[in-house]
Amino acid sequence: MTIPNISIEPEIFPAATDSRYLRKLGIPALGISYLKNTPILLHDHDERINENLFLEGIEFYTDLIFHLANIQDA
Repeated sequence: MTIPNISIEPEIFPAATDSRYLRKLGIPALGISYLKNTPILLHDHDERINENLFLEGIEFYTDLIFHLANIQDA
């Protein structure tokens, strides 16, 4: 999967995610959010994202899941 002009910024998300259940079992888990050039308003009083960004995110996650599901064992 190639995404041109992407920057990855690690951040700590203070709220709970379902990944905590995987980590509790010793399974490493990372979270990912498709939020580009937008304020981070997750769980804020005015939580929202742009409609076009939401639709782009659907395509991003569809592509990501496809590629992750088709990783061949080394």
